[in-house]
Amino acid sequence: MSLKTLLRDLSFSAGEAILSPSAKTRGWMGSLRRAASDWARDAYVLSYPKSGRTWLRTMMGYLVCRQYGLQVDNPMEVQHFWKISSSVPNIGFTHDDYPNLKTGAEVSTDKSAYAGKRIVFLTRDPRDVLVSYYFDARNRMKVIDCDMEHFLFHERGSIDAIVAFYNAWAANRHVPRGFHWITYEAMHDDAKSVLSGTAQFLGLPSVDDALLEEAVRFASFDNMRRTELKDGFRHERLRPADMNNPDSYKVRRGKIGGYVDYFNVEMTTYIDDYIAANLDPFFACYRRGGSAGPERAPDMLPSTPRPGCA
Repeated sequence: MSLKTLLRDLSFSAGEAILSPSAKTRGWMGSLRRAASDWARDAYVLSYPKSGRTWLRTMMGYLVCRQYGLQVDNPMEVQHFWKISSSVPNIGFTHDDYPNLKTGAEVSTDKSAYAGKRIVFLTRDPRDVLVSYYFDARNRMKVIDCDMEHFLFHERGSIDAIVAFYNAWAANRHVPRGFHWITYEAMHDDAKSVLSGTAQFLGLPSVDDALLEEAVRFASFDNMRRTELKDGFRHERLRPADMNNPDSYKVRRGKIGGYVDYFNVEMTTYIDDYIAANLDPFFACYRRGGSAGPERAPDMLPSTPRPGCA
């Protein structure tokens, strides 16, 4: 056990034994515990909201539970599993800087907080992210109340924020100790391969194909929708805001290219042109006419995979 892990576990155990329930999460003691947890993180899984993180973390959670023999009600809570077994890697899940609540100009470009960490960066076609986040922001978060066209041109969290977030990480991909790029589209194409590569990058034990297939089946769209309908994880993270509104479900459509059902010609042209003009070449596969498997950029580190966006 490393010194960092030992200090993390001692501070957590002491807090559980000494602090009142409210002090564990609030005030300066709560802030101190969160800072200690962040300091001890081995890795982070980062994404813009509605990029497939729930899907990925459910697959990973199932995998970790089986690998380490954990019994939990909610396998999505991977970030807390180190509290059950100190041998489990301390993996954080975050949207990093909450770019969905900002304009593109407000999105942070400073990623120094992730130096020394391993970063899994999950992306999805910005057009599909835009649609999925719109429904989430309107029906679940309730931070907007407008139509899709108004959201595109006027609201925070629109295409400029998505592109700015992607660009910030393209420019800072050399800051963390390791950077592993995966895509929603690649998970659709071969979830087992993406899960296997991500688990290896995060330092999880080697896993056979049978367990990978189990994890993929467990986190399948149909199974996750059934789980959400019956509140199987007993957590708001996988619970519809309105049982009668299909657009308020966490597991909504899971469709690639579904944005075409929501954008008119003017909106589509504006988005395509914005992406073509502003998105970093690292994510060139998301540009209009981008290739399914982008060529390796000459400045890429050997440890940074280029998964393609197909």
